[in-house]
Amino acid sequence: MHMGLLTSLSLAADVFAHHLLTGRRRPLLASYKLTYRCNLHCQQCPFVNLSGAEPSYEQVCAMLDRLRARGDRIVIFEGGEPLLWRYGDRVFNDVARYARARFAVVGATTNGTLTLDVPTDVLWVSVDGLEETHNRLRGAPVFAQVMENIRRSTHPRLYAHITVNAENYTEVLALVRFLADRVKGITIQFYYPYSADDRLFLPWPARRSLLEALIQLKRAGLPILNSTAALRALMANTWHCQPWRIDCAEPDGTVWQGCYLLHRAPADCSRCGFSPYAEISLAFQGHPGAIRAGMQIFT
Repeated sequence: MHMGLLTSLSLAADVFAHHLLTGRRRPLLASYKLTYRCNLHCQQCPFVNLSGAEPSYEQVCAMLDRLRARGDRIVIFEGGEPLLWRYGDRVFNDVARYARARFAVVGATTNGTLTLDVPTDVLWVSVDGLEETHNRLRGAPVFAQVMENIRRSTHPRLYAHITVNAENYTEVLALVRFLADRVKGITIQFYYPYSADDRLFLPWPARRSLLEALIQLKRAGLPILNSTAALRALMANTWHCQPWRIDCAEPDGTVWQGCYLLHRAPADCSRCGFSPYAEISLAFQGHPGAIRAGMQIFT
């Protein structure tokens, strides 16, 4: 029986019980960057200018085994564009199948320009705005192709992921409505300023106002998968973060447990917009909405 039939709640209970019994801070979810390579050059991406050798298939498998041994039960492939990964005759689908035999849930995030029928349990397509804005932020006229790939996809759990920034925030509500009947759900996070002077960082008053409006859309039945508790916590970054719930793995084999920004950029918790960290932290602190959000996304 495929391990993906386990619920997120049972996964959380397993990790929590292990922590109570051993005192160890064991991670639950791994974010694994397969490659920095990408077919786009997005304004908001800090990884597009990074380089380095891609791991071989054997190295990817060894990393997945390592993450599983560390306690991770969910793995999310990222990039760059993870669906571009290739080694000899091995392609992303081979990696996804290997992972599904070892993890309860396997996911990936993609820019949506490639076929979306990949063997992951969950697949997020990043959508940055309506057509003009999306194309401007992505640096290429790809919106129509992404929407067509979404339309053609038979993936059972295809989500859209919106990263809100100063360029796209005025049309996020319209974008949620546009995507509502095209995908199974929508997740939202806020752009983090990777440089000291970053025009894409959304000022706090606009962020709070948008979050209030998103909560109203969620209450109205639109498929926003973030919990209300997490959306409220993002208004002033009031959650007590438990970053050690997440592992981060790089193409070169580096692994760390904790904040997504470690080894990548100066971490300023007061400017964080990483909703997955808010959600997982709140879930382990017993917030029912955050627990339900995890179950809805991953099961």
